[in-house]
Amino acid sequence: MSSPTELHLPPTLPYPIKIASLDVKQSAFIQRGTRLLSYSFKYQPPSAGARPEIRFGTWDCPLEGTVEAWNVRVGDEISLQRSKHKTVITILEPCKHGVQVGGLCGICGKDMTAYDYTGFSDASRASIQMTHSAFGPTVSMEEAQRIENETAEHLLKSRRLSLIVDLDQTIVHATVDPTVGEWITEGEAWEARQLKKSAETPKEDGSDSSDSETPEADVCNPNWDALKDVRKFRLGPESFGLPSRGAPKVKGKHKAIESEGCMYYIKPRPGLLDFLHKLSTRYEMHVYTMGTRAYAEEVCAAIDPNERIFGGRILSRDESGSLTQKSLQRLFPCDTSMVVIIDDRADVWEWSPNLIKVIPYDFFVGIGDINSAFLPKVEPLAPTVHTPMLDKATTPPAPSAPTEPAPSSPPLAQPEECEDAEIESKALLTQNSLALEAQVEERPLAKKQEELQDTEHTVASTGDVKAEHPRKALLKNDDVELRRVGVLLQDVHRQFFDAYDRYSSEEKNKRRNLGNGQRLPKANDVTRIIPEMRTKTLNGVHIVFSSVIPLDTKPEVTEIWKVAQMFGARCYTELNNLTTHVVAAKQGTVKVDMARKRGGIKIVWLAWFTDSIALWRRQDETPYLLEDPTRHAPSLSPNIDPHPISSDPEPDADDWDVEPAPSGNTALELGDIDWNNINDEVDAAMNESDDEDEDLKSERSVRSAMVSEDDGMTDETHSQPSPNSSPRLKRKRLRSITPSENGNPDAQQDVLRSPLSKRKKFTSNRTGTSKLKEAFTADEIASSRQSRSRSRSRSVSMEFRVASLPSPIDEEEEEEEEEEEEEDFLARELGEDWG
Repeated sequence: MSSPTELHLPPTLPYPIKIASLDVKQSAFIQRGTRLLSYSFKYQPPSAGARPEIRFGTWDCPLEGTVEAWNVRVGDEISLQRSKHKTVITILEPCKHGVQVGGLCGICGKDMTAYDYTGFSDASRASIQMTHSAFGPTVSMEEAQRIENETAEHLLKSRRLSLIVDLDQTIVHATVDPTVGEWITEGEAWEARQLKKSAETPKEDGSDSSDSETPEADVCNPNWDALKDVRKFRLGPESFGLPSRGAPKVKGKHKAIESEGCMYYIKPRPGLLDFLHKLSTRYEMHVYTMGTRAYAEEVCAAIDPNERIFGGRILSRDESGSLTQKSLQRLFPCDTSMVVIIDDRADVWEWSPNLIKVIPYDFFVGIGDINSAFLPKVEPLAPTVHTPMLDKATTPPAPSAPTEPAPSSPPLAQPEECEDAEIESKALLTQNSLALEAQVEERPLAKKQEELQDTEHTVASTGDVKAEHPRKALLKNDDVELRRVGVLLQDVHRQFFDAYDRYSSEEKNKRRNLGNGQRLPKANDVTRIIPEMRTKTLNGVHIVFSSVIPLDTKPEVTEIWKVAQMFGARCYTELNNLTTHVVAAKQGTVKVDMARKRGGIKIVWLAWFTDSIALWRRQDETPYLLEDPTRHAPSLSPNIDPHPISSDPEPDADDWDVEPAPSGNTALELGDIDWNNINDEVDAAMNESDDEDEDLKSERSVRSAMVSEDDGMTDETHSQPSPNSSPRLKRKRLRSITPSENGNPDAQQDVLRSPLSKRKKFTSNRTGTSKLKEAFTADEIASSRQSRSRSRSRSVSMEFRVASLPSPIDEEEEEEEEEEEEEDFLARELGEDWG
């Protein structure tokens, strides 16, 4: 059936041009190379001062068919810009060659490799590969759209979506370490012995024939339980794509792969069969792997022997067109709104909106992905000091390689470029094969098992005698990642078809009838659903990173910043009123201390962030909180102030030495004095001073510890003292030094001063015994009042003198003079009162 083809003028013509003639008539049948029209243009000779010349040219038809209509007339002027949008002629082609196989048209059988002077090749009209085979048919964009529409209608009727599944470290884990084969052989032999023992009949004497076996024969390899479902197969040397010529030859021990191939051991992820069978009712599954075609087919045969899950829909590195990138357009060039991807690496997909990233499966400890030696190494988002709770969750995207060109518009590569690409591809494949050889030779699993066993024996050893300890399993069968991924995939499927069911039949018809690749906005679009699910992970979280992003890097361009926004977080460079989380890689940073001082902000290790994005679920911050370093500091007494002042009243407020003025006669009579009360008061003062001395010693020791600790700490929320200077404490009043402290000059700066301590000082410095403790009568005092009034007044003042007013620390001499003056003043006053 003929179909119209619209032709545009090529961009190589000398624009602007003017149509001079139309050389074929409407409804005429034309062959390839037939002249369609003639045109004129102005030519400027290169010589100086030459006048422009009018020249003519022709345009020949690159196709064959019947002229349906002309869209230009003689005399029309066409510029370069207009030629891009102007249809010149429409031709009805008997075949558009939209499907090609092996250089031939898959519809009419015409040779597509012909190339002539027109510069047009029919092979370029069908350059899109939509099948999983490297030798499958190629189709045109128009044909690709038709095929995708038919596929979409089929999937919608069965209420399914498309799911692209990666193999290595996503649903299986593979190794070539021969240690695994030895452990499997050991486990199978143990099971055979157990089966034989259970089948044997007891001897006539009642004893078991197995009693003669050594105890070691009944000990099973501790890894056998986890290895029971491991599948193995051998790939020959031809399966590795190694070039026979032009590649560097491998010497020495590394010859096995070149000559004999390699044995593979494949471990399905726990719960894989249940995972695949449940999802097969909701998704049409495709395999996309960086392994070879032979490897992919063997793995799929092991996990899907009946081809009920994947049905042969396998795409390997042999057909993908790239060894470093995966392209969704390789299988779905036009519409990806119904396609979901699960893969353990997001960088090879450039974090496609269709991707659900899977935590890598690392069953064979430390082996990694054996088919990714040529891929960029996965770097962490940022340096992590705190050990994450999920090590595999911290495998964020590495800097991705350049994007592969879309299959729909392949560039025309030069022969030199093709040769360089082939050489590079050979080098990468050789590198991958050498990595496999190294694994076979070095046997890393055997080494790790031996290290584990040595550790167990060390723990179990007692003294010089080493206790026997059973072997511990290296391999664990406790992975549960597919449960989480299965829930996400079911949620995507539910949201898609909920939106699809809300569409009216009229809207579906409008979308179906749109031409030229146009599409109406759709609510049922995976590229919208998955990003929305992703943003819910950290929705409402406002993050400030601390010691995570290098100082010389613009934060907005870093991978961790982009990933945080991709998962719904808002990122800032400094703390603000919106900040909810500080994500830190270490303690003691300025931002961490400021956030702790401000309060209300959750300060967490970087592992909280990486685990949340790996699990697509915001983790509880409690296990990830940075511990406050001051929480376990020595607690201070409530009475000890960081800026110590005297606990005694102000000097001006002291009223212990002030007697209320009596009414009437103000003279103090000796008969009015109760000397017993005075003696009791002196005794109480002496006892109180002794008690205070002990308290002050304890107080000084605590405060000394505080000063030492403050010097060693860096609290960035307070001003920092110089490391070479001691902190100057704020004091309101300092006490005098007691005799026991005379040898400690530092105590003069750090201890408190109070009137009570002054009383203790003056009392201790007195020689002899206090006269207040001697017995005498009022008559004796009266008879000797005239002769000893002066000495008695000074003696009494010595007993009742009060603390001197506070003086600066650096003016000790002035303080002593003031004390003496105050002493004389009080003595005179008391002497006058007593006559």
